[in-house]
Amino acid sequence: MANVKATSMFAALMFACAVLGFSESEALGYLGSETLATESAVPVIEGEIDVEFGSTFSRASSGRRGEWGDNWARTRRERSYRTYEWELRATMGVAPDTDVSLSTGWVDMKDNMEDHEPYGHGRGMDDLRVSVKRRIIWDEGLSVAYIPALTIPTGRHTNIGRDRFGPAQNYWSFDQRLAMTQEMEELVLNADVGYSLPFGRTRRSWKREFGKHTLEHGEKASERGILDANVGLVYVESPVRPVLELNYAHRWISRGNDSDLLHATAGAVVPLDDFTRLKVGYQHPVAGRNAVRARKYMASVAYAF
Repeated sequence: MANVKATSMFAALMFACAVLGFSESEALGYLGSETLATESAVPVIEGEIDVEFGSTFSRASSGRRGEWGDNWARTRRERSYRTYEWELRATMGVAPDTDVSLSTGWVDMKDNMEDHEPYGHGRGMDDLRVSVKRRIIWDEGLSVAYIPALTIPTGRHTNIGRDRFGPAQNYWSFDQRLAMTQEMEELVLNADVGYSLPFGRTRRSWKREFGKHTLEHGEKASERGILDANVGLVYVESPVRPVLELNYAHRWISRGNDSDLLHATAGAVVPLDDFTRLKVGYQHPVAGRNAVRARKYMASVAYAF
């Protein structure tokens, strides 16, 4: 029932975006980030502020075969898994070709498995993330940006020993990313690759994108970092701008089996006017290893001023 409701809500959002976009949008130039899960290399204009509020619903296949095992095949374990996420992001252009972004959120989660102690239900604030985007190349529609970021463990994290279930990580991490945007006549190509380096004495957490806690890989396991790469294509010559993306992530775990995830993402970006845009998208799990097989529905609204 929850899956039907989520699908119906997503379809309604798509229809609303189409109606609003075709009836009101006159601004067909570049407006903010025209991506869903891929990073754009184009920073916010100096002196402007971009505020985005987004919501995401993730759900694994109910019953068996809701996750991938170590051999890239679906397991036969019963799995009940879902997350609701709300994120707020504020980005300000602080200099030519440079912006600074702050983001955090609130997450409600439920995760139970048949063959080990269930995590159950948990909710709480996510961590605070601070990033800087610096465009280092801008030539004939090609933009390349370097994006360092720091994740500060301010949220509620999972502690199995104390029977506490939360969305945040209990350690700091430093992220580095290179992003590329190529603007063409009718299309915009975006691509990025990044690595999240954890540091601190205790590097264990429940990663909701993989649906697994570090200790599931062994009692002495700890996080060694996450490598991810994304590529996306946007058609910009229409009021409703369709987006197609491929998203890959690899999670390194010490003393245990690593995790992999490959998703395909489809959706649309809809500029409503010169300042406001809507985004809707669906992310489908294509392949994975040691990870939950969850579908994801996403929607957000952003305002630039």
